[in-house]
Amino acid sequence: MSMARRDATGRMRPEVADFAHRLVQVGERLIAGNAEGTIVLLVLLAYIAVWMLFWTVSTASVDVHVDADEALIWAQHFAFGYKHPPMTGWLFALWFAVLPRQQWAVDLLSVTTLAVALAVTWRLLRDHLDKNRALLGLLALFLVPLYDVKAEVLNANTVTVPFWAATLLFYLRARRGLGVLDASLAGAFASLTMLGKYWAVFLLAGMAVASVVGPGARRFWRSPAPYVMAAGAAVVIAPHVWWLVSERGDGSIQFAASVAIHASFGDALRRSVFYLIGAAAYIAGPLIVLSAWRPSRAALADIVWPADEDRRQAVVLLLVPLLLPALVNLAIPYRLTAAWTFPNWALLPVVLYASHYIIIDERAVARAGLAVLAMIFAMLIASPVIACVRLMNSRDENRTHFRQVAEMADSLAGKPTQLFWGSADITSGLPFYLPQARPIPVDPLSVEGRAASSIHGLLVVCLIGDAPCQETGKTLANAGARSITATFERSFLGLTSPPRSYQITVVPLAQTPARTTE
Repeated sequence: MSMARRDATGRMRPEVADFAHRLVQVGERLIAGNAEGTIVLLVLLAYIAVWMLFWTVSTASVDVHVDADEALIWAQHFAFGYKHPPMTGWLFALWFAVLPRQQWAVDLLSVTTLAVALAVTWRLLRDHLDKNRALLGLLALFLVPLYDVKAEVLNANTVTVPFWAATLLFYLRARRGLGVLDASLAGAFASLTMLGKYWAVFLLAGMAVASVVGPGARRFWRSPAPYVMAAGAAVVIAPHVWWLVSERGDGSIQFAASVAIHASFGDALRRSVFYLIGAAAYIAGPLIVLSAWRPSRAALADIVWPADEDRRQAVVLLLVPLLLPALVNLAIPYRLTAAWTFPNWALLPVVLYASHYIIIDERAVARAGLAVLAMIFAMLIASPVIACVRLMNSRDENRTHFRQVAEMADSLAGKPTQLFWGSADITSGLPFYLPQARPIPVDPLSVEGRAASSIHGLLVVCLIGDAPCQETGKTLANAGARSITATFERSFLGLTSPPRSYQITVVPLAQTPARTTE
């Protein structure tokens, strides 16, 4: 008999309620009997272990996401910018200089980045909340999918999370204490956040608004803090700005411009509304936790606009970066999505749980911990199901047959080729599995392409149905390149994915195909 069942009235059965009560008591004792540093360390280590297990199982039927391949291409050479700002490439370069190029290492980088972000967030919470409220806030963030389920792929969104939290930590300290060190760190981390993703411009806007709000604004601006903050930000961002204004920054500027779309005001308004609804949906868990206390009108009023200045600063720093993108979208429509709010939530627990009208003790924290455990167990149970769904959706261009194609290409070539070209849906995922290869920057049939392929070798991979790509492969094959058509499937837990076929053509080293096009 399942302990999760309820009786005919819908109430939890006594044995289930008793078991949950005992778990809550264990949690209370753990919280009361251990130092908060020990508790947080154990929680974060468990967080790393649990989500490593979840991602290992749920992605067992697919290859590494194309975002990792793109970052690895950037990591092959140091620069102050790529298509995105450079932080993602820098992190990948440092990480894979030590660890092997394996799926588990990619997952570990993602979960470690978020664990660091949560550790920084803990310090931020403790600056404003007591131990129990901060623990509750940390657990509540685990209920935000952006901190776990949706954070599977480390990209420009997730990279910004720890830097955004650190910026808030040091800005609020500088605002309160006017310390030069805190101010310089706030500025430096603000720029580091911008080096993760330009979305951080909304963080800067939030800081600008917060700096002129409240009775402490005049005191703040009469101190060295804001000027030291600006100097710290300028020093860190200067190399990237230099890169942007040079010819090398054109790609990043063009990509940023490509985010803009043509849309009517009505379409833009709908996109902004959907963005706000999506953002609210992401934090449904913490909001449900708040509702469990049935906050009074006084408590809700204190949450919306607190009496003390520090908490008002937190409200401004949370809401301005969250709402401003929706307003900007009305004036300049762009591909706005709630998934971009990855870094926005560090201050959410301060806003929701700091009110003195709400009593939060060890039992409340233990109950929240029980809810988090239930969510974790549900996700672990679902992980093989997720893997099966992904297996049957093998036409997902982000995680298709990259590894199998790379292995077949190496076998066909006899020795590693250093250049590749072909259908974007498959070549975008090859760098992870062909670490020695890079995209050829010119047409393979051009004079430059023929010269490069004769020196470095060339792999051309085409989706069956991509006629222009297949014609290029056929031309190379007619000139003596090796070419085959291969069909791949995957298996997981007894299921087999739909087959998918590719044309794989290899121009070995020191072979020059005939030129047929200019």
